Parts: sequence; structure tokens; C-alpha cells
Amino acid sequence: MADPRRMRSYDDTPIYTIKTVVQQTGITPATLRAWERRYGVLEPGRSEGGYRLYSERDIATLLWLKSQVDDGVAISRAVALLERHHEAGETPELAMTVKPIGTGVSAGVRSTVVIIGDLLAALLAFDESTAEMVLSEAFGLFPVDVVAEEIIAPTLAEIGERWHRDEVTIVQEHYATAFLRRRLTSLFNAYDQPASGPLAITGAAPTEWHDVGILLVSLALRRNGWRVLHLGQNVPARHLIDAATRLRPALVCLSAAMFSSAAELLPIADALKRLPEPRPRLMLGGRAFNANPELRDRFPEAYVGASARELISVL
Repeated sequence: MADPRRMRSYDDTPIYTIKTVVQQTGITPATLRAWERRYGVLEPGRSEGGYRLYSERDIATLLWLKSQVDDGVAISRAVALLERHHEAGETPELAMTVKPIGTGVSAGVRSTVVIIGDLLAALLAFDESTAEMVLSEAFGLFPVDVVAEEIIAPTLAEIGERWHRDEVTIVQEHYATAFLRRRLTSLFNAYDQPASGPLAITGAAPTEWHDVGILLVSLALRRNGWRVLHLGQNVPARHLIDAATRLRPALVCLSAAMFSSAAELLPIADALKRLPEPRPRLMLGGRAFNANPELRDRFPEAYVGASARELISVL
């Protein structure tokens, strides 16, 4: 039985491609598929494009099975042994060491800048299958927060800038935004809502239809153990205040890309301040705040930075 002091906690969320699993375990794709088909070793998730996706826990399980096979145990016997461990409430796979996934760029591995370029080209050409492959590669190379903050967010920002310069059409901008929103929504939903923990209400300001930024924040919060109620676009002020009064969240996080939408947040901030203690903490962000110092000055305690990563760092 594994020493409990060596036990680790591995994420169950399926986000890693078969390429990453092969790099981590040394198990060939053909062997991995055979183990899945013949012995039901794992039940991988699927991306929107139909690619197999594995969790960190899956990788630990495969490492344990491979260690048994390397010691001369038949794979069928190793699978049966693991099942008996689980029936006894034991999890020997958690004692395995999974190498840090995507903590740096090694020689020969494409950088985020190159991946952004390929993703931009695919999206602007309406090439969905290539865009799917590029994002799958990104998730295989880098942690989720890096893909979200350093690939998806800059890609959206660049497309927006090109639209403002009349270098892309509104159809291209809408298509790319819708594609990336779907991927972020799928990723957000892949993380189970915690049964307990602090509650956050997130959404876009009234009259605001740009919601990808607040989706990034919602994803970061859920990945860090928050219960998140993501309300999406154009959240009406009155209904938001009613929900905050009834649900008593620890955090209300709202975004605004347009200056006019940011102005709609003033009455919401005033109403939240009038709630009885313990009142929720208000955090605001988005392109309108990033580009306008005067807006940030109106909400000195609520604006904490230009990215989801910065928000998480102050919680």
C-alpha cells in the first residue's frame, strides 16, 4: 500500500491531448487505445472536434499501470489489481509523480506567439478544423491558465484591433469570437461546480455584449475552488442586485468593454455598498477600464488589474 504521506491530488478535468499523455507516460498511442478498448482502463473526454482528452488523474493512473507492466505484470492483471485497490478504498495511482505539464517551452516546442499566429490565421480563414487542432496543441503544451491568458485573450484582442483598423470584417470578428467563446464555455463547464466554498457572481455589465473577458475570469475562479454563477451578457442591474441580496455571494465580478456599459455599473456599485454586512466584494474589469484611467479612478477599490490572473492573485 502506498505511503499516505506521498499521496498527491490530481485534477480530474479532461484537457490534455493524447500527445501530452504519450510524452508523460511513454505509452504509445496504439498501446493506449488498445488498453482503453480491451480493458476499459480509462474513459477519456472529447473535445468539440472529437479529439480524446485526458486528465492529470488519468496520466497518474497510466503511470501506475505502466510501472506494473514494467515489473512484469500483465496489463490485464494490473488493471484487475487496480480495481481491487479501488474497491478497498485505496488509490495507489496518487502516489505516482506526474511531471509538471506545460511549465515551460523546451527546444522544438512552438511558442505561444507562433500558436497565436496560427490560430489567428485559421479563424480569419473560417478554418474551424485547423483552429481546433491549434487549440488542442496549445492545451497539450501549456497549462490552462497560460492558454486562456496568453493565447486566447491575445488572439481576441488582436482580432478586435484589426476590426477597429478595418483589416478584418465584422463577420470574421463575430466568427472568431463565437468560436473562442464556445471553447471557453466548454472548458468552464468541464470543471465541476464545487459543493462548497465561496460564491462568486460573474457577468457582463448592463448593455454589454462582449463577455469573453468575464468568461476568462469565471474559468479562473472555478479552477481556484470558487462556486461561480456566470450570468453571461447584458446582466440587468435590478436583477443582479436582487440576486446578490438573496444569495449573499462573497464576490460580484463584472466586466465592460464599452465606456457606455461601464457607466451602467455606478448604480450597481452604490446598491451593493448599501447591502448589510457581510456584503459582497465588487471587482470590475474589461477593456473600458483598461483603456480609461478616469474609470479606474471612479472605482479605486474595485479595479484590480487587466487580467484574470491578476484578479486571482489578490483574492
